[in-house]
Amino acid sequence: MDLWAAATLAAVLMLGAILTLYNSRQASALREMEQVLSDWYLMQVAEKREKQRQAVRVDNPLAWLGQHLDLTLTGVERVQGEALAVSFLTDNATRLVVSPFSPDRLKRLLKPLEAKNGKVANLVDPLLGRNPGKVQVEERSILNAGEWFDIEAGQVGKALGVNWGEPKRLYFYRVPLAEKK
Repeated sequence: MDLWAAATLAAVLMLGAILTLYNSRQASALREMEQVLSDWYLMQVAEKREKQRQAVRVDNPLAWLGQHLDLTLTGVERVQGEALAVSFLTDNATRLVVSPFSPDRLKRLLKPLEAKNGKVANLVDPLLGRNPGKVQVEERSILNAGEWFDIEAGQVGKALGVNWGEPKRLYFYRVPLAEKK
């Protein structure tokens, strides 16, 4: 009986080892198939985007920017090239500032730029206004602004003279206009 028990135990262990080996090979093959399928899908998406890139056109940058926030932009106020930010006047007593930089990063970039203006800084409002706590920030990206957002945003940036490239996201800052005393 001991011989049969030992032989059965050895057979079970051998079967377990064989199954483990084949399962690991199968898992490896499945991972490889996943990678191949993923690469194929990304190639299809890239090809589709490249074909569509030629058809995507933004004829009116101000209207394109305004439609993302339901605002009417009346004109470009100023372009802050170092911070890649553009300031626009709107028809509802706010200024719209658009930049690919998050609020914290934009504030860090603007601080030294606005500090070196010296006496002129009293005559011109800072880009994000004199009370940054009242600034409302909204983020737009492919996730909430459409499949071609990055391509369209790149075209808008070029039209406005700002080199955004094709940003993954843009931040829209609603800055209340300063009240005159």
